[in-house]
Amino acid sequence: MKRYLLCLSLAVLAGGSVLISCQSKKESTQVADSTATAEPAAEVTVSGRLDSLGVTTEGHWRGISLGDSLARVQKIEKAELFETEPDHVGYSVEFPNLESMDVLYYHKGQPLVSGIVVDLYLNTAQSVKAYSSDLTGYFTARYGKPATEDGMTVWTTPKQEKIKLKDVSTGKDFGLKIRIGETPKPKTNA
Repeated sequence: MKRYLLCLSLAVLAGGSVLISCQSKKESTQVADSTATAEPAAEVTVSGRLDSLGVTTEGHWRGISLGDSLARVQKIEKAELFETEPDHVGYSVEFPNLESMDVLYYHKGQPLVSGIVVDLYLNTAQSVKAYSSDLTGYFTARYGKPATEDGMTVWTTPKQEKIKLKDVSTGKDFGLKIRIGETPKPKTNA
C-alpha cells in the first residue's frame, strides 16, 4: 500500500511536471509565433538633445501632425510666435548655448497644417553631427530605413508623407533643416 501511494505520488508529480513543461513550451511557441508574424516594434527614444527640441513620439513634430488645425498648433506650441504669414505661422526657440530653432507650420491659407519646416541654427560642426545623428536615429526608429534624395536623408511615413533632413551648414554658419509634408520649394540650398 505504501509502495502504491509512493508510485501514485511520483506519477502525479511527474505528470504535473510534464503538464507544466508542455504548457511552458506552448506559451513560448505562441510568443515566438506571434512575434514571427508581426513587424518588430522599434524602440523610439527621445534623448536630451531631442527633448530640448520638444520632440515627442506623438505627431510629426513637437506633438503636431500634418492635418492638425491651426487652433491646435496655437494650443500645443509653447515656443514664441515670431511671424504670421498668409501661408504659415512661425515659432522660435532659443537655447541656453545661443543655438536656436525656428518652426514654420504651413497651412496653404487653410486652417490645417500641410507642412512643417524646422531650421536649427547651431554653433559648431560637432553640434550639427550630434543633432543629425539623434534625429536620424529617431526618424529611423519611427519610419524605417531612410533613402537619400538630392543630398537629403528622406523617410516616408505609413501615409506616404516625406520627412527630409539636410545639413545646411556653409562656412562658419552651421545648421540643419527638416521638411515634413508639403512645404514650399526651397529658394536656396535647403
